[in-house]
Amino acid sequence: MLRDLLLLLIVIAGGVYGFWLMKGVDRFLERSRGDRTDENSEKQQKCAVIFSSREEPELEKWFSNAGFRVLSATEIHLQKGWEDAGYLVALSDSDVDNLSICNLMKRTCPQSAIYSLCNDRSLKKLYRKTGASVVYDRDELIQRMELITLEHEVGAA
Repeated sequence: MLRDLLLLLIVIAGGVYGFWLMKGVDRFLERSRGDRTDENSEKQQKCAVIFSSREEPELEKWFSNAGFRVLSATEIHLQKGWEDAGYLVALSDSDVDNLSICNLMKRTCPQSAIYSLCNDRSLKKLYRKTGASVVYDRDELIQRMELITLEHEVGAA
């Protein structure tokens, strides 16, 4: 009887020691992973996604001058690197495409600011539901983007 109790006590002590040891190993691994993620986040910069059927050199230039990595897209699907998107600018001639990409970005990157060109004014409510700021022509959108990049430059300085 006493021998069984001592054996049980030794087994329990071994289990507690194993838990304590693994907790220390987990803490060590968590710290080393935390250091690596801090280094990676410093290296990565926010990106701006421009969704358009044609190239937009003015917008690309403004975003890159403001310190954003510019990603261009012509198809409606997520691409690598969009997780840290700060801005989405949808300039397609199709409202269906613009609404689809706005909805996709709202669901996957809720922190990103979304701006979209609305070709049919009757769809304004749908754009608002996706969380997009609506503009009705390219010139207005380019002016708004210019103001945003200026605000970003002032905020970064």
